[in-house]
Amino acid sequence: MAPHGKELSEDLKKRIVALHKDGLGYKKIAKNLKLSCSMVARTIQQFNWTGSTQNRPHHGQPNKLSARAQCHIQKLSLGNRRMNAASIAVEVEGLGGQPVSAQNIHCTLHQIGLHGCHHRRKPLLKMMHKKAIC
Repeated sequence: MAPHGKELSEDLKKRIVALHKDGLGYKKIAKNLKLSCSMVARTIQQFNWTGSTQNRPHHGQPNKLSARAQCHIQKLSLGNRRMNAASIAVEVEGLGGQPVSAQNIHCTLHQIGLHGCHHRRKPLLKMMHKKAIC
């Protein structure tokens, strides 16, 4: 799992687990190693769940686009709201050099909070409607 704050070194995690196996409680381990009680508890729980003190790998595929590329996509989209994802992909590919699909651009825009809009359909006026207006 990903660390939320300061990450402990591997040898410190192993010392925590060793002290716990010797029979010391969370508070005594925390006082001896000058750590918070919750940090000690989290390390011991992680060891009990996984059998290891190492962090587990993250789930999902890492982001293909950097933060700079995402900012560039946002600027392109806000600069020209009629620009489609395929044309944005071509410009981003020229900037970064790596191939980017239109689907990836579409998903990135959704994550940023920009969604595609469709115009409201205006009903077709029939002859009786036109006569009623005049």
